[in-house]
Amino acid sequence: MNARRGADRALALDPWPAAAVAGTLLALLVPMVLPPGLPAQGTAARRDSQPVAPAVRTLAAALADTVPMFRAEVVDPTDTTAQPVMIELRIGRLARATVPAYRVRTEALIPLTQFLQMAEILFSLTPEGHLDGTVDPGGIALRVDARSDTLAFGARRLTIDPAFKRFEDNELFVGAERLADLLGLRITVDWNELVVSVVDASGLPIGRRLQREAAREAFLRRRGAGGAERVLGLDRTRWGGVVLDYSLFLPSTAPLDGGAYTGSVGADVLGGSFEAAAFSRSGIESGDVRLEASWSGVWRDSRLVRQLSVGDALSTGPRLRPLQGVSITNSPYVRPSLVGSYRYGGRIEPGWVVEAYRGGQLVAFDSADASGAYGFELPSYYGENPVDLVAYGPFGEVRSFNQTYRVLTQLLPAGQFEYGISAGDCRATLCDATANLDLRYGMSRRWTVRAGLEQLWRDTVPDLTQPYAAISGTPVHALAVNVEALARGFARAAVNVEPSLHLRVAGDIAAYEPDTRGPALTPQGRLREWGLAGFVRPIPSYTSFYVEGGVRRTTSTAGSFTQGRVGVSYQAAQVRFLPYLRMERTTPVGGAATQRSFAGLNVFMLPRLWWNSFWGTLWARGDFEMEDGQGLRTAAAIVGRELWEGVRLEAGARYQRELGGTSLVVTLQTYLPGARTTTAIDAPSRGTATGSFLLQGSAVYNETAGVVGFTPGPSIQRGGLAGRVFIDDNANGRWDAGESPAGDVRVRVGNYSAMSDSSGSFRVWGLLPFEPVLMTIDSLSIASPLLVPAFGSASVAPSPNRFRTVDIPLVHAGVVEGRVQLRTPLGEREIGGASVIFTNRATGQRQAVVTFSDGAFYMLGVRPGEYDVAVDQRILDAYGARGDVARVTIGPDGRLLGAALVELLLIAER
Repeated sequence: MNARRGADRALALDPWPAAAVAGTLLALLVPMVLPPGLPAQGTAARRDSQPVAPAVRTLAAALADTVPMFRAEVVDPTDTTAQPVMIELRIGRLARATVPAYRVRTEALIPLTQFLQMAEILFSLTPEGHLDGTVDPGGIALRVDARSDTLAFGARRLTIDPAFKRFEDNELFVGAERLADLLGLRITVDWNELVVSVVDASGLPIGRRLQREAAREAFLRRRGAGGAERVLGLDRTRWGGVVLDYSLFLPSTAPLDGGAYTGSVGADVLGGSFEAAAFSRSGIESGDVRLEASWSGVWRDSRLVRQLSVGDALSTGPRLRPLQGVSITNSPYVRPSLVGSYRYGGRIEPGWVVEAYRGGQLVAFDSADASGAYGFELPSYYGENPVDLVAYGPFGEVRSFNQTYRVLTQLLPAGQFEYGISAGDCRATLCDATANLDLRYGMSRRWTVRAGLEQLWRDTVPDLTQPYAAISGTPVHALAVNVEALARGFARAAVNVEPSLHLRVAGDIAAYEPDTRGPALTPQGRLREWGLAGFVRPIPSYTSFYVEGGVRRTTSTAGSFTQGRVGVSYQAAQVRFLPYLRMERTTPVGGAATQRSFAGLNVFMLPRLWWNSFWGTLWARGDFEMEDGQGLRTAAAIVGRELWEGVRLEAGARYQRELGGTSLVVTLQTYLPGARTTTAIDAPSRGTATGSFLLQGSAVYNETAGVVGFTPGPSIQRGGLAGRVFIDDNANGRWDAGESPAGDVRVRVGNYSAMSDSSGSFRVWGLLPFEPVLMTIDSLSIASPLLVPAFGSASVAPSPNRFRTVDIPLVHAGVVEGRVQLRTPLGEREIGGASVIFTNRATGQRQAVVTFSDGAFYMLGVRPGEYDVAVDQRILDAYGARGDVARVTIGPDGRLLGAALVELLLIAER
């Protein structure tokens, strides 16, 4: 590989420095040697008529031919003379170097090897002038031969005039314009400044590398960022809020006899969720009503008790069932999806950098050591944890691969202990009363054990006392296992192998106790069961194309039943096809086996938004299945379209052989602000048409505004935030008389958002209670840049079944201007590009601004308060300097108190 720059051998060939020297000498010598009274310049007389000293005349003549800038330049389009020059070669703003070059007419012939080195492109150059390079990503081949008139870059070919290609002193020079055409770049040549520049270097390996480094720095800044500025814990009141959920179902035939209704009332009582519900049983007309009531409390920060439910609740343990009694546990109300950190790693060539991405976002990076090993700790969540790994070589080489780590839902973080205790009357017919004790412990990050006791009291069959135990773990990243046993019930084992997102194999096997009388927690008569399933994506880059299949066999006292299925997914444009084959085999005890085989196809057509307004919003689905030897078994074709916002119509036809004909089906769904409805009509070709109507909705009382609002979805065990956005003139954080509301301000609460109205009021409903949610204000929606939120973000725990009041004050912000200077033994100068940190003395919050090229800085939107202003310590370390800390104060009205200009002086210590 040729790595010589050759700057030393080219300096002697450059006439441009000589031109500058000559001009300087003439300017100094001519006034000195001219006779007194004669002008040195600007005279109209001929130069040769002036009594110039012979030495000056001789010097001017000697330099005349070596200073081309002093002569008017006329470019001859047929001239192919190569003039040696020195230029500054720039790769955007990323790299620059002074290199030898040649000028042919207006074209610059630049040294190709030095350009490739600066661009970080791998290449080799033979003594005969043949250059081979590889441009990554993609491994695109670059070929330039001094003896050929063709340049090659991948599939691109470019013919070059011999005058614009030169091989000399083991260096290959190529015309900048031709090189730009070949590589798809924009290269500019400025002969006045002697600069050749690549305008946009983002597509070159050096540009990609610096983009990655910037992304890594941003990742480190995000990881070091603090949490919410304000934390508002759960507001526990004695009583508050009222929520009403309702639903009504009416069939077209016997609507009262076959209909059903539900009504539920919820409130915040003693900081917990109180609920009371009434359900119709056996139709509306019968008057048979079932009543339920419960209270649930949550204490997120308690280690002993985190959840308590009294009344109608669910049992603890792995097999949940309804009961009327009490349930208590230290398990979290909402289990954090984050389980812990797990190490991902491997080996690659030394010196490479490996980046880890999750959901397209950079989450970690590491460099391979001398042995090629790399690794990083990554946060892992329940379920699949796919990580895309991208490795970068020193010359822009790119390799992509992925790893998957599956965390079983049964796993607990290492060292965490959880318990659950429940007891009460059975709400189902399985038993009269029930109890459960459940214990779990995270032995390590990879293994969790579980043990407990199920107790059922019954009157017609013997009681059941069933202890159980289980162990779950992930011995290695790609393997997950779960083993469980229930006395007088079953023993089960399951294995899941998932080395990547594109390959998965899972299997399970279970054996059931046949002698248990009246089993309540296992299927009646079940003896054995096993299953095997697989998934493979042959082309990882084509995510919609995959093959999946499985087989399951169940053996019971009545016989055995086996079913298998294999299917393919393929998508073309907006249409997805899912063909499949499946089979069913039934072998009764003492009877002959029967087998049925089927072939089917599911088709989905997504809306084509680029079509016109009518056809572009249509979607369709079709289902077809054929049975071997029997012909068509089922078929359906449904077309749907959104008529307007919140109203959707579906219509189509459905055929079922068992029902003896075809039916026309129409469904109208509405999702309106106050309720949602579903109206369905089924008109068979034989028989009477039937229909049904379903209505669901909620009414929520907003205590803050004193009004009742309606929502389309269930609202019990939900919460909301409401308040006012206002201009806090005195910066005390409270709404005072005379202060103005702020309308049209966007408030973001978790995944929801709301705009404040003309009175400043906003409201958001549908939040999960007890669990903190992040609330932020969209500063771009505030009318004036001199108004900013008193807090940038807040963590708020919504209360159950009611709105929680959180007002948002906007304060008058100030403007701070200043300048940064560096004092050295040589004098003082301004520092551009320096980070200046503003630290709020009360809260510790930090803001940063970067100085301009003249050292000035300008910070807009500074909240009222006292601030320490100083240059970032990293800047001080870079200059080997020390700097003072300035203190500024912003008043409640946004005015800067004290000096109008903040002067930051750095004193160099070395």
